[in-house]
Amino acid sequence: MSVNLTIAVAIIFVLMMLIIINKVRKGKLQLAYSIFWIISGIILIIVLLIPNCISNITNLLGFEVISNMIFFITIVMAFYLILQLMTELSKEAKRNVSLIQEISLLKKRVTDIENEKNKENKGE
Repeated sequence: MSVNLTIAVAIIFVLMMLIIINKVRKGKLQLAYSIFWIISGIILIIVLLIPNCISNITNLLGFEVISNMIFFITIVMAFYLILQLMTELSKEAKRNVSLIQEISLLKKRVTDIENEKNKENKGE
């Protein structure tokens, strides 16, 4: 990769990390979700700054072509993100069920109290 391209990509990743950190700071992104992106950005910057790092890793892992390794890593990262989001979705679904049950119990309690009050008012 040319020096100009390496510098441009590194600047883009640093800007991306600053945007993520800013979103976390403003409360628009939870820290748990940003850690994945920050670690990925740091790893990508390190890989960019070390010459022939991608080629060496490709050879070490037994891939024949660099693009195959990049596709493999991208697919693994996508599966990880999907698993993480599905886990969070499951937690939220359980929380919704719990909240719905709690609201239903509170509505019943309010209705019962209103009925008792109506009986008392009619009895007077």
